[in-house]
Amino acid sequence: MHFMNPEHIQLLDALSQGAVILSAGRIIFANRCFAEICRADRETLAGKSFSDFVIPEHRARVDAYLGSVAQESAAARQTVKFTLPDTDGIEFFVEMQAGVIPHGGGFALLCSLKDITQKTKANQKLKRILDSIPEVIMAFDSQHSRIEAANSATEGIFGLPADQFVGNIFHPIDLVLPEDSAKVQAFYVGLIDKEIDRIEYRIVHANGDIRWVRDEGEVIYREQGLGRIQQVYHFIKDVTDRKNDEEKLRVSEQKYRSIFQYSTDPIFVAMPDGSFADINQAAIALFGYENREHALTGNVVRHFTEETERKAIMTALNRTGTVTDHPARLRTLSGEVVDVVITAGCRNNRHSGLLESYQAILHDMRPVIERTELETYRRTMGGLSDRLNNIAQVQAMQYGLMSDYIEALKSATDGPRKEELLFLLLEEVSDLKKSLEDLRVLGEKIRKIYHAPEPPVPVPDGTGGILFELK
Repeated sequence: MHFMNPEHIQLLDALSQGAVILSAGRIIFANRCFAEICRADRETLAGKSFSDFVIPEHRARVDAYLGSVAQESAAARQTVKFTLPDTDGIEFFVEMQAGVIPHGGGFALLCSLKDITQKTKANQKLKRILDSIPEVIMAFDSQHSRIEAANSATEGIFGLPADQFVGNIFHPIDLVLPEDSAKVQAFYVGLIDKEIDRIEYRIVHANGDIRWVRDEGEVIYREQGLGRIQQVYHFIKDVTDRKNDEEKLRVSEQKYRSIFQYSTDPIFVAMPDGSFADINQAAIALFGYENREHALTGNVVRHFTEETERKAIMTALNRTGTVTDHPARLRTLSGEVVDVVITAGCRNNRHSGLLESYQAILHDMRPVIERTELETYRRTMGGLSDRLNNIAQVQAMQYGLMSDYIEALKSATDGPRKEELLFLLLEEVSDLKKSLEDLRVLGEKIRKIYHAPEPPVPVPDGTGGILFELK
């Protein structure tokens, strides 16, 4: 073929793609479609430098491509994409493939140009959308060996820009924590056979942080491609916060189980119908069950002595979600009635928010009551001792005065003096009778406490202390 004859020109003009023949970098022929793409008159194109139809930023890349085609290298089987200069405010993108043809005893380059403006703009729009997604999205080739595309989320999760992955400088496996490397490699190797799979593993961020990610892989097949793979996608999400929350929850649950199991206060978890879902050893002992298995067959409703009391607790629980130190009386399996205070709360499902169970902590008031009674009687005995001591002191003083008066009476010589001393002596005898009567009354009150003990009434003694009124 020496050059183009009219039939060849008609054939090229009929193409829906641009076609141009270049010699020494200049246009020697352009079809109608190329003129339309360039927004130029076809008659004015001959002789112009092809570089004039490439934006300055892309010229070096296009010239390098054409040079490699002229040397009949492997580039002749590839394409080059570039942007046309903006002539009327509209941006155009083309994809070009070139080949060598004979011309004037030498050679020329036949280039076909495809308008990919709509496709490029759609891809750019899609990229903007993908870049707004916080998850890493990576598209691998059909062999699952080379990364062809990645969104900008790689910088947030891995600390590396997307072009580092698209240029296959880095692969997600390169950033996996060594302890997880084997299972991640197995995941990548087996994905094509499984077609869809997921895994969670740790990576080392570019700043040195260790992070958890969830990697979901999916194989995409060509439409009507007879089972041929088109691409393999990976969707990688940072799940560090969730993993940390799970670890905190696990530690909290361990601490809770330790407190639950070894607490000296009775603790139990009851279902909405009152049946025991969990119970600790202290509660088992309080209610009188043989063991945990036996307790889990029981129901806390049956242990309340008063239904109105139980309903009051349930009403407060369902209204506010908690009750604190609510007094109640419970009956053990042996029939003993135990005074307790109840602190309880509702446990709701983390996902639905619906009530799952109630958790209650009981405080057995029997030791408190016993200590209170002992303290009450200790104070009562102290008050009685004070009363007895006061009476004894008064009587001792009265006996002393009586002795003094008797001695004075013995030594008195005149009648008036004897009469005065006798009068004073009789007064002391009268006061002594009253003191003995007080002692008798106090004895009766002590006997009443002994035979029918009742809590004494504390009353101030007028000096900041406490006395107990004995009735």
